[in-house]
Amino acid sequence: MRKLFILTIVFLGFCRLQAQSGFRAFSLKQAVEYGIQNNIGAKNAKLSETEAIARNHELLSIGLPQINAELNYQYYMIKPTSPAFSKDLALFGLPPGTKVYFNLNNNITVGATLTQLVYDTRYFIGIQTFKSLIKLSQQTSALTEQDIRYGIIKNYYEVQAAREIMRLLDSNLVLIQKLLHDTRATFKEGLIEETDVDRLELGESTLKSQINNTKNLYDLGVSALKFNMGLQLTDKIALTDDIISLRTQINDVPPSSFDPGQRIEAQLLQTAIALKTFDKKQRQAGYFPSLYAFANYGGGSQEDRFSDFFRRQDLGGGQSQSNWFAQSYIGFSLKIPIFDGGQKMASVKQAKIELQKANNDLENFKNQSSLQVEAAKTTFTTNLIEEQNAKESMRLNNKIFNKTQVKFKEGVSSSFELMQTQQDQTGNLIKYYTALKNVLTSRADLDKALGIK
Repeated sequence: MRKLFILTIVFLGFCRLQAQSGFRAFSLKQAVEYGIQNNIGAKNAKLSETEAIARNHELLSIGLPQINAELNYQYYMIKPTSPAFSKDLALFGLPPGTKVYFNLNNNITVGATLTQLVYDTRYFIGIQTFKSLIKLSQQTSALTEQDIRYGIIKNYYEVQAAREIMRLLDSNLVLIQKLLHDTRATFKEGLIEETDVDRLELGESTLKSQINNTKNLYDLGVSALKFNMGLQLTDKIALTDDIISLRTQINDVPPSSFDPGQRIEAQLLQTAIALKTFDKKQRQAGYFPSLYAFANYGGGSQEDRFSDFFRRQDLGGGQSQSNWFAQSYIGFSLKIPIFDGGQKMASVKQAKIELQKANNDLENFKNQSSLQVEAAKTTFTTNLIEEQNAKESMRLNNKIFNKTQVKFKEGVSSSFELMQTQQDQTGNLIKYYTALKNVLTSRADLDKALGIK
């Protein structure tokens, strides 16, 4: 119970410290999840999915009933005459030169028309493409998320490797500064030469330069990680998974088999083939007729004065009628393509070529992805060997350095030998953690090549 209480107090203290410092802690898994939710590219990919659904609804609405209302008003400043009736006015008992009008000054018509697609092969083929279009947008979004995921993973590895190297360099700097302090004291007593001090000062300067360069790489890596996660560059983050624990989480044995169909890119190409197949069918459907039905209801009126539109005509005997006259009709429109100069034939030929190109792209990708997997396996295996070599070199160098340090303190070994073994130790440590990072990043590249999500 007491241990639980102490752990609780420590945890609360850590949370309070984290809140006060403004840092946000991320494990590798949390960093990936956060990036997929907040990266601008991922957000736009999700918006593209929504846009694709809306576009599909737009296409689907073409086959639904279409209703349009219409209002037209005309005022004749000069009314048109009827030349046919003006030629022989005597038949109508009118004197020669009389102008005959069939329009009044004010004309107005209103109405509504309903149209409905009855049959169009291209539309019904278009309906079949809806699922493929949505799938294409989803696969594109998944590909974007995959790129973001592996980008964050590799950034995380690079940052943690640089942090570990900085920690080791700082530790070595503390050690060499202590040796430098002791050596200066020994030199003042006249027991050693000034060259011994100069060598340690040179080693201190070299270490400081290495620390500064590593820190710059670390800061650059953290900025790249923040960018890929969708964070502001001014945000403060803390990474909780160290590179050693991350190394224990990966499998050193690469898979023996590979199916190119697991890759999102292959699925995208297959969807593209389906869409181009539908496109070819749509163009071929241009040879078939299309049928539309329509219905209209409306009316109109003509009056000398605009205000008379809203008055009723007196018929006598207490009866009246509106100045508006209704009309209505129904019908259909059948369009039968006969000859277009070979336009549709050329269009279908182009669609067939595009479909063949898409099939070629898929076949090429299968070969290319298999090559990528083999190359990634080779790189991963090579990095595993380099890691083991670096680990062994580090072990031997640590052993040599510890012995040399003891000899130096006993006065048996020179500062030159100590500096040389210290520099070798630092170089091997950097080599080891660089090899460790290379194993992790090459495994990430292999997983991406295999299509592992």
